[in-house]
Amino acid sequence: MQHLAPRDPRRVGPYRTVALLGAGGMGRVYLGIDREGRTAAVKVVRAEYAYDPDFRERFARELDLARRVHGTHTPRVLDADTSGRTPWMATEYVRGPSLHDLVRSVGPLPEDSVRFAARGVAQALERVHSHGLVHRDLKPGNVMVSAAGPQVIDFGIAAALEDAGPDGDGRLVGTPGYMAPENIRREPGGAAADVFALGGMIVYALTGTGPFGEGHPSAVMYRITNQDPVLTGIPERLHGLVSACLDKDPRERPSASRVLHALGGPAAPPTTASAWLPPPAVHTLERIDGEYRDAVAAAGPGAAGGAPASRARRRPLLVGAAGAALLLTAGAGTWALAGPFGGGTAEEDPGRRVRCDLTEHIAPELAEAARPVPSIPSSSVPPGTVFSADGRVLVVAGSQGLALWDWEEGTEIARIEDEVPGLSPTPLVSPDGCRVGYNGTGVHVYVAGTGEHTVYRGDVEVVASAFDPDGEGLYLVEGTGEPESAVLRVDLETAEVTDTYSGTDGAHTIAVSPGGGYLAAVDYTGQVRVWDTESGGTLFEAGGAEPGYGSNLELPDEDGGLLYMTGDGVVHEDFLDGGPPRTFAPAAMPENGLSEFVLSPGADRLYAPYTSGELIVDEDSEGFGMKVWEFSTGEELTGEEDEGYVSRLGMHPDGHVFTGVPLLDSDVWIVDAERLRLHSRIG
Repeated sequence: MQHLAPRDPRRVGPYRTVALLGAGGMGRVYLGIDREGRTAAVKVVRAEYAYDPDFRERFARELDLARRVHGTHTPRVLDADTSGRTPWMATEYVRGPSLHDLVRSVGPLPEDSVRFAARGVAQALERVHSHGLVHRDLKPGNVMVSAAGPQVIDFGIAAALEDAGPDGDGRLVGTPGYMAPENIRREPGGAAADVFALGGMIVYALTGTGPFGEGHPSAVMYRITNQDPVLTGIPERLHGLVSACLDKDPRERPSASRVLHALGGPAAPPTTASAWLPPPAVHTLERIDGEYRDAVAAAGPGAAGGAPASRARRRPLLVGAAGAALLLTAGAGTWALAGPFGGGTAEEDPGRRVRCDLTEHIAPELAEAARPVPSIPSSSVPPGTVFSADGRVLVVAGSQGLALWDWEEGTEIARIEDEVPGLSPTPLVSPDGCRVGYNGTGVHVYVAGTGEHTVYRGDVEVVASAFDPDGEGLYLVEGTGEPESAVLRVDLETAEVTDTYSGTDGAHTIAVSPGGGYLAAVDYTGQVRVWDTESGGTLFEAGGAEPGYGSNLELPDEDGGLLYMTGDGVVHEDFLDGGPPRTFAPAAMPENGLSEFVLSPGADRLYAPYTSGELIVDEDSEGFGMKVWEFSTGEELTGEEDEGYVSRLGMHPDGHVFTGVPLLDSDVWIVDAERLRLHSRIG
């Protein structure tokens, strides 16, 4: 649970938002309070998807299915608006983590706890199937654990029984580790596929891993279709039932009703969490409940429409616990199959995926090049970093290529070995997660799923580039050094220049707004310019910008926000509505000013490191540090102690951590954005 950032809405329909529960590629989920003080998990669609009629239709379909299947073990839909400017849906808020997160936190659960949870899930499936529906993505991450028992969530890819096979565009649906073999083979699916997933969920809850192991999805799905499940550690009383649920022949699996009967039938709701969960799990639920109460109490009765009300404590488990599993899933949970199981349509082609997961959709040769121990591609200069849009992968650029890290697990998942020129290697990741790249002689772009390498504008040096959020284009600046050199937009499919944005004297930095509506640049004369990307018209101009050493320009929203660095501090403009700018200036400006800045909406913080410009010989030198402000109020929060100076900052999409390169260390540091303490280090 996190406090609200400046860009988060303070009201959604009848709900006053008081905390952020989670965020994903399709939207954000908030803890909301209505006028009567009742709480809800409020899912809000991201702006770019709000204009997609197909997405709206799918979102409305999820709402209809969720309303139809509500029962004891499925949260109730409280309210929704699928036709407004920004679609949203409110459901009962479940005070607890997902089963996946709970097991990761406290370890495998005892048999009695798992049996009780399985009874609740089987009862939910029985109701779903009785309505002629199939869930299609049952997994530990879609089962929430509350004091009152389990709750099955996420009907974003549910379907009627007669339509329960692959999606209409040929893609498989579901999560690989819990996908039934008939679905993998593209045979007609049905209720039996949900029972197969229930068997896998039971194994995970009892052992901490799925019945077919872990690894690349293709490998897991091969085991599902060709190998027996691993049931080591399953108690004898459950062994036969689990084995039947995981039978490869769907005709041999029991129905959800039979599973429920075998487990003892519907169970009465427990009076307390300790009535069915072990003490460590009870403690986890109590922590979440306390955090929930803190957020509601901090909001107060008069907080509607005001500044961020909740300062809820952040814990890694809880960020994705009670709400993040409710994240919008139109497209998530759909695994576009390509490889050993056949397929060859454009939709299945890994080079044409609509959205990619860099932890899974990696070409074999790139995955094989990954190092057993994560390391920065050899570099004599500080490496550059960038997070993928979903925040799961950190891409690191050094002078000898790119490395892709699962930063939370501390593992390297892929490597691209190439010469990356320049003193400041900066990696790129497309918003859809399907492409990575870097600047050099042209912009080098790799399709992660195939390894395909394309160089755009390969006849000249490119000094700055950024992917268009629509996933179809690339903005770049050619390093010609000529006045009036323009920013170009290149189509990724045709490699042709589609748009030209003129008026800069050799831009060295560019930024694109999250929705792609605006483009900004800083040039070598210190001029800042903002364009409307559709019309190409100039919306804003200002002088006095400083290049700095790292990030010096941001378009944080679609509402006219612009941040750039000057000799006086970091300036925040509203280029749409005008008005006087805000300047984030330290109480005592360092001799050489600030070297860069980065904004964390999640932590409501603006960070700006600085150096004196003198030769720094050790970490005790006073010639460097970091200035910090609360972004919403402008109050300086610079502390006397933090984890240490870092440069080349990169912010996580959710804003709760950022990366940086320390002075006297060869690793990349990942820093807690609120506490300014080292979270982890890699490399």
